[in-house]
Amino acid sequence: MNCGYSVLSYHDVFTTLLHPGSADASAVLLQIRLPRIVLAVLCGMGLALSGCILQTVTENPLADPGILGINAGAGFMVMLFLSFFSTLHINTMIYQPLFAMAGGLLVALLLYVFSQRNGKLRPGYLLLGGIALSAGFSALMLVMAADMENSSYQLVARWLSGNIWGSSWHQVATLTPYLLLLAPLALGRTSVLNLLLLGEDTSLALGVRVERERRILLIVAVALAAVCVSVSGGIGFIGLVAPHMAKRLIGMRHGNLLPTSLLIGGLLLLLADTVGRSLFQPIEVPVGIIVAVLAAPYFLYLLRKYV
Repeated sequence: MNCGYSVLSYHDVFTTLLHPGSADASAVLLQIRLPRIVLAVLCGMGLALSGCILQTVTENPLADPGILGINAGAGFMVMLFLSFFSTLHINTMIYQPLFAMAGGLLVALLLYVFSQRNGKLRPGYLLLGGIALSAGFSALMLVMAADMENSSYQLVARWLSGNIWGSSWHQVATLTPYLLLLAPLALGRTSVLNLLLLGEDTSLALGVRVERERRILLIVAVALAAVCVSVSGGIGFIGLVAPHMAKRLIGMRHGNLLPTSLLIGGLLLLLADTVGRSLFQPIEVPVGIIVAVLAAPYFLYLLRKYV
């Protein structure tokens, strides 16, 4: 909490938390840094949980909301919302996550249709289709951004790269209800996720309605990623790296894997945001760029291992 452009001593931090005193310290800590920290942790948790579910549902260890194009679809709809419905954004942020979920679900629907073969979902096609859709929606966002004024374009460019700068309690309050609704839905399906690890034929033999459960889990994972993107921008790799780190620590059983992925994802995004706002002062590097730099070597390692 004492990392950033305005330096606060540890004594000031603890004193302000226990007994809010000076206006400057309270404003910096309670209205700027604390909501930013909370939002980073919540977004990291949501993205990690989404990635963990997607890796199981798609049967691909390299699945991630960003790689599958969900982040790009959600970001595209948020840009449409900010461009054509800006008055709604001024009054309340409640609509922004809804537009993001619509974009993410649109991508998921396109992926689902693309991956259907003979009436069955072929998970291997999801990754290929996701890469194509991610490129397409990213191109559309660049086309929209090119027509903006320079100041607006810079703001959108920072948001698209993943940015928690300027966070407030309003954004935390917007995101929290969705996480409180979606996270229990995912955590309550740990037994189904464990059975899906055994393969489609075995899962069917054990009584799992595979296609139905895949649809439900895809919707939950897409919604988790989309609502996080709506307040933090296009942050990638958290949903890829955090589950793999959790698997190395506690194994593949989802009863432990999902909560551990949540914790690791929150800590990773908080660490990346802290590095981005303190390492190159007075310049702040968007957290999405820091995550990409830190996670890229691990992604290359996973690519070499699984491909």
